[in-house]
Amino acid sequence: MPTTARRVSTFGTTIFTEINSLAQEYNAVNLGQGRPDFDGPQAVIEAAVAALRSGQANQYPPGPGTPEFKTGVANHALRFYDMDIDPANGVLVTPGATEAVFCSIMGLVDPGDEVIVIEPFFDSYVPGIIMAGAVPVYVPLRPPDWAFDADELRAAFTPRTRALILNTPHNPTGRVFTREELQTIADLCQEYDVTVISDEVYEHLVFEDARHIPIATLPGMFERTVSIGSAGKTFGMTGWKVGWVYGHPEIVAGVKRAQQFVSFATNHLAQQQAVAHAFA
Repeated sequence: MPTTARRVSTFGTTIFTEINSLAQEYNAVNLGQGRPDFDGPQAVIEAAVAALRSGQANQYPPGPGTPEFKTGVANHALRFYDMDIDPANGVLVTPGATEAVFCSIMGLVDPGDEVIVIEPFFDSYVPGIIMAGAVPVYVPLRPPDWAFDADELRAAFTPRTRALILNTPHNPTGRVFTREELQTIADLCQEYDVTVISDEVYEHLVFEDARHIPIATLPGMFERTVSIGSAGKTFGMTGWKVGWVYGHPEIVAGVKRAQQFVSFATNHLAQQQAVAHAFA
């Protein structure tokens, strides 16, 4: 009898599928996943309805994303982080940030490479690394402050290190990395010529005096970082499954090459006017 591929033989059902099912079964508020129990902005919903009726959003969109959406992502990066992003070549739209992370791994990491993962971590990271034939290397965050030890981080870097997956604001601890911590990571990545896959889906969910700083804004890091965002998290509309990747066109090109053979394109309706409207 045929068997499953070895690359997925150790994978169980993701915890988020289990949590979602249990929350629905018992009509519970789901605090185990970024899944709001309220709707998104009404103006964005109305824009989606208009797009649906326009006759312009019911067929395939451009594979890398609609021009309106990509311009919105670029404008967002300029407005909040003073980053100059090329919307045509430096932005890629994906069906959710999970796919953005996966395609970044597949497009930027080779079999046998090592990928540093800061733990605890979102559960899709390591399966993506395994499916790419690469090797995860773990660096823990230590309670109660959920900070990494600089010596442990340095020890994780080797000549085989190809990428580091960074998640700030961090899921699940909520830790927002400081500029000093990001600089430590940046210095090591430049020393070892390592790419950063920066998962920033919670970039706007910060509290008190915490401030999100994209690692791509640090000196020397834009050319070696892909930054990942999520409309589902930013606008509280997780069911739309729209994410994005942005960065230097030469590094985003690798992610595009993988994505075109994974999903090809992202929901046209969600892009065409709804999310583009929200970015305006």
